[in-house]
Amino acid sequence: SLLRSQMERRLMGNRPVTRAYLKGYRLAFMGNSVERKGAVVNLLPDADHMVPGTLYELNDIMIQYLDRAEACEKGIYQKLEVEVEKDDGSKVKADAYQLIEKDPKFGKPNLGYLMQVKQGYKEWGLPDEVWEEALKWSEEKS
Repeated sequence: SLLRSQMERRLMGNRPVTRAYLKGYRLAFMGNSVERKGAVVNLLPDADHMVPGTLYELNDIMIQYLDRAEACEKGIYQKLEVEVEKDDGSKVKADAYQLIEKDPKFGKPNLGYLMQVKQGYKEWGLPDEVWEEALKWSEEKS
């Protein structure tokens, strides 16, 4: 999640460290979340793209809580071990989340969910073009 308020609700005392970039993936809206009333963000391998995001420093208890919040045990998202690049160019291992469903369908997100994504990008000064392109691309594919 890029939304500071959501992360603070989920994880008191979490420490956002920096913006970070995941190379070799692109953002897409896929699957169908009952809770989110539509497609949700997903990471797709793509050598020509990168996904900007935020790196958080979490302890084990926070990680377990986040796994629950991201619905790992409900079978929606699975943890993906990745290497991200920070603003200063240094690389660090991190966990991201990816839809478990094999070949999920591309789809349209609910407007409320999309607004949360948009707000998260704004809060971190990340380029709107990433989610805008993901939205357009996913709609074309659906």
